[in-house]
Amino acid sequence: MAIPARTRIILIPDDDRSTREYAITRAMIVTLVTLLVMLLLLMALLMVSFAVRTSERAHIIDLEKRLAESEYRAARVEELSGELKQELVIMQSMQARLLFMLGVEESTPAAADSLLAWLEKKPDSAAEAIRRAASISLSPAPGRWPAAGMVTREFTRGNVTNGKRPHEGIDIAAAEDDPVLAAGAGIVVRTGQAEFLGNFVEIQHGLGYLTVYGHCSRVAVSQGDKVDEGQVIAYVGQTGEASAPHLHFEIRQQGEAVDPREFLTGNPPTR
Repeated sequence: MAIPARTRIILIPDDDRSTREYAITRAMIVTLVTLLVMLLLLMALLMVSFAVRTSERAHIIDLEKRLAESEYRAARVEELSGELKQELVIMQSMQARLLFMLGVEESTPAAADSLLAWLEKKPDSAAEAIRRAASISLSPAPGRWPAAGMVTREFTRGNVTNGKRPHEGIDIAAAEDDPVLAAGAGIVVRTGQAEFLGNFVEIQHGLGYLTVYGHCSRVAVSQGDKVDEGQVIAYVGQTGEASAPHLHFEIRQQGEAVDPREFLTGNPPTR
């Protein structure tokens, strides 16, 4: 139906007031309709744009979480690769020592502070060889608190997806230069400095256990040293990423961090 050239709107009041008359032209009606259609289209475009941006934002957040998880896994793979290489070296060394003890093949002379020097000589009998091998491979798991003080942070596995970083050990607050003790008998496999741990010591025990002692002010042992449970191996410090003097202590089983409280009784002794 065609729009008339002019439309009159007459308002008739229900009292004695006079009527009012308004005129609307065809151009005005077309303009109003056009503006209304444009407004509806603009609202539709804004709603579509908002929905697209919301979807993109959710996708970006999901990608960021996946990226963080991938970076963490890559770091763990690199770390585990290094640990596996270290374990391989230890196993090769242990194999050579066991062969030496069993008298199966000759071995090169040992340094004064090495395990072979500790064994002193080849066994006189098979029974003696088995006894010595058992004393190394079946040494107990670490079970002694490595420092006196107070636990300020517990072991947590964390959740990378939720942005919660793991804490793979226990923090023990202590005074600067308090002694750090070996949690069990074993062999010092590594000492050095790291960005997070600062000055650290790693001790290999029997049955695949490894203990880590971090943030030390200084280290009192060297790689290859045989240590007894309770022996002083370092001193409490504030090196690496530490805001106060304390010991970061880890226990790893077959390369995986485990809660030290599964092996330690009670709480650390007080100073």
